[in-house]
Amino acid sequence: MSSFSADWLALREPFDAAARASALVADLRTHLPQDAPLEILDLGAGAGSNLRHLAPLIGGAQRWRLADHDPRLLAVAIATTHAWAEERGADVRRAGSALTIRSLDFTCEVVCEPADLAEQAIVDLPIDGFVTAAALLDLVSESWLAELATRCRVAHAAVCFALCYDGRTLLTPAEPEDSEVLELFNRHQLRDKGFGPALGPRAAAAAETAFKAQGYEVRVVASDWAIGSHEHALQLSLLDGWRDAAGEVDRERRSALDAWHERRLAHVAAERSTMRVGHIDLVGWL
Repeated sequence: MSSFSADWLALREPFDAAARASALVADLRTHLPQDAPLEILDLGAGAGSNLRHLAPLIGGAQRWRLADHDPRLLAVAIATTHAWAEERGADVRRAGSALTIRSLDFTCEVVCEPADLAEQAIVDLPIDGFVTAAALLDLVSESWLAELATRCRVAHAAVCFALCYDGRTLLTPAEPEDSEVLELFNRHQLRDKGFGPALGPRAAAAAETAFKAQGYEVRVVASDWAIGSHEHALQLSLLDGWRDAAGEVDRERRSALDAWHERRLAHVAAERSTMRVGHIDLVGWL
């Protein structure tokens, strides 16, 4: 499956946190078990941002399993979460790749689970627990998602899938090639990321369909990135990624794409560039 650098995940984390639909988590919380530590599986956990966002919102006693194929990112997740918890005034104990966090609003046990998520059957789902992922579903295939929905129903697990890219992007000021570049990028998002042909911008809609078919009550809300004119680093990273992906899809347009890229970089440098990148958050319960 695809890998992401720790630097990229750190760069996007504050924008993810600002965009996420916390009200959905509040709705979901009322449907989570309250009488025992909540068992939570974080699929594609990366550097642990999903835990850091959700744990205080969920509250109570929690046991997290961070599942990811990249052990380097899991090591970053433990170190970053350790520092984050200490900054919040929590009592934190570390034993190798495991953490115990005791905070005023939640307690949390965290373990890492290196796993190739393309092979779903090797990852046990928590029974009567909670399955979550952030920025994952647009990478997976429709068949992978359908199997996950079935397994979650069998496990009677609540779900929360955040930051599913949905293909909506608005750039200002506009350039003539914006729509072409983004259309090519969205086509690139459909390529196999290790799970089969990726859902890309169709991920949230596909997830809503798949989980409703399994009897889930589903809620969805937009969770768009709003990137201001002074946010140079994320804008530059996105522009590089869009240009490179579009060029892989249509190699004959690389010269035009480079020209577009240079004009957009000039907008960023002059602090006149803003971006809105569309995402969807989804929660569900049985």
